[in-house]
Amino acid sequence: MSINHQQRKYWVPYLWPWTKPSGGTYHSLKQWVLSRKFSLLYLLIIWYILGTLGFAPRRNCDEGTWQMMLQCEWMMWMGQFKTDFWHFMATGFTTAWFHNDFVHILFVTVFGFLFPVQSFEAQHGTRPTVFIYFSTYLLIGLFFGGLFQILNSLWPESHFVMYGFARAWMGGSVGIFALIGGLSYFSPKKWFLFSLVFGFEVFNHFVLGNNIHISFIHVMSASFGWLQCAIWQSLKKS
Repeated sequence: MSINHQQRKYWVPYLWPWTKPSGGTYHSLKQWVLSRKFSLLYLLIIWYILGTLGFAPRRNCDEGTWQMMLQCEWMMWMGQFKTDFWHFMATGFTTAWFHNDFVHILFVTVFGFLFPVQSFEAQHGTRPTVFIYFSTYLLIGLFFGGLFQILNSLWPESHFVMYGFARAWMGGSVGIFALIGGLSYFSPKKWFLFSLVFGFEVFNHFVLGNNIHISFIHVMSASFGWLQCAIWQSLKKS
């Protein structure tokens, strides 16, 4: 597996969904599909899951339809880091496919896959895209699973800690922000796109009122994506 490092002049190296990394458009539908096969397949699958299983619950998984129970079983729960570690890690490959409401899945589709994810895949290949996308879920699971166990032992009554354990963590945004971090690494200004992520999450939390857990996870995901690309390039040069 290798990342095709093509230095781009843009500080935000996004592509329009129909363009080539070298410029221009594809001459056939097949070429276009092959250039973005993971991005297209992921979108098809998550919308199919929505159509068949419905939206996933954030919490209250003790009872419900079989569709809800199936999704509850394969979403990431911080408590399972201690009680069922290997199942917890397995959900790193499954929780990305479930979404809890229309805004959630629309954000992943439009903000995520129509811009950064397909841009990264077209420029650097499908295998690196898939690797970084899902490995970041494992890294985030290890980091936050371990962190919340420590915090729970120190401040079990903290609202921040209790909220982390009370709900499921799901959706495609962890992988999306990892690939944004990767694009930032390959940008001529390696700090610029990452700083936009940080600014966006500050705005998200303090202005829009979104919860701090999600903002923290997004920033850490971008950091892990950036670091993975830096390590990959270092290994290629050695």
